[in-house]
Amino acid sequence: MAAYKEDLNLPLISVIIPVYNVELYLNRCVESLTKQTYKNIEIILINDGSTDSSGKLCENFALLDQRIKVIHQQNGGSSIARNSGLEVARGEYISFVDSDDWIELNMLDSMLSFALENKLKVIECGMVRSTNYNKENIKDYSERIETREEALERIIANQNFAVWRRIYHRSIIENMSFIPYKIHQDVFYTIDVINKVEKIGYIHSPLYIYYVENNTSIIRGNYNLKKLRSIDAGIYVVENTLSYNSKIRDIAKKYVIIFLTYNYNSIFMQNELDEDYHFRKLIKKTIKENLSFNSFTLYGIIISISPFQHYNLFLKVNIYRISLQRKFLKFIKNV
Repeated sequence: MAAYKEDLNLPLISVIIPVYNVELYLNRCVESLTKQTYKNIEIILINDGSTDSSGKLCENFALLDQRIKVIHQQNGGSSIARNSGLEVARGEYISFVDSDDWIELNMLDSMLSFALENKLKVIECGMVRSTNYNKENIKDYSERIETREEALERIIANQNFAVWRRIYHRSIIENMSFIPYKIHQDVFYTIDVINKVEKIGYIHSPLYIYYVENNTSIIRGNYNLKKLRSIDAGIYVVENTLSYNSKIRDIAKKYVIIFLTYNYNSIFMQNELDEDYHFRKLIKKTIKENLSFNSFTLYGIIISISPFQHYNLFLKVNIYRISLQRKFLKFIKNV
C-alpha cells in the first residue's frame, strides 16, 4: 500500500468518481489521480452497482493506495453516486471525475494554486476530447479571473456545464446535491454554482481529457423517454439568467434553442416516443418564444415555421445529404 500522510497545512481535495461498468478504463482514470503532483487528496470511488469487474478493481485500488475510499451501492445513476460521495467527502475542495476519463498529472495542483493565490472558491479548466488529445499541441496556458457575468457568457455559449471541469470550495456546495435520476443534471448544478459566486478562475489549458469513442452516426439511436423528459434543463438556463444583461439573456435563449433542436430532431427519428406530438408542440412553442434577432438559429427558424410533416421531410433529406457528404469525404481520403 502506498502510504501518504495527510498534510494538515495544505487543503485536502476530495475527488468523487462514480463507477459503473468501466473495467476497461478505470485503471487509466485512477492512475491519473494517484500520480497527481498534488498529493493531499482523497479519491472516493462509488461503485454504482457495476455488473462487470469494476467493483473488484475499486477494492484492489484501495489496497494499493490509502487515499482511496470505496463505496458500493445499488445502481442509481451518476446523480445518486455523486451525492453519496459528497456525503463522505472530507476535503476543503471538491472535484468530480468521470470514470472513463482521465486528467493531466498537474491538474489539481494547477487549479488549487490558482485558487489559493487569488482567493477564489471556484476554478475551471479547459478540456479536450480524447480523439483530439495530443499533449504536444497544448500551447495556451493562460489564466484569468472572470466575473460571474463573464463566466456565464462563456459557459452558456460554449455549453461548458460539465461539473468535472471545476474544483469547488466546500463552502459553495455545502448544501447542494444532484437531482436524482436527472439527465443533464450538470446544467442545473453549474448554473446554481455560478449564481452563488462573484467571480471564478479559468485556466484555458485542457487539463481534463474527456473520453469519446469514434462515432460517426448522425443521430444516435439511444434517444429515449428519459432524455425527452429532460428538456427542462435548457429552460432552466433561461429562467435563471433573466436578471442579467441582455447579452447573457440572448446567449441563454440561443442555447435553449440549440438544446431543444437536438431533442426535436431526435424525436422525429423515434416517433413512437411522442405519438400525439405533445412534446414536439411544447418544444416548438418554446423555440418560438425564445427566437429573436440576437438568438436565432437556422434550425430554430425552420422549426418555428414548418408544419411537422414538412419538417420531418426536411430533416430526413438533410440527414441523407450529410451521410452522402461523409461517404464522399471518406472516399476522397482513401484515394
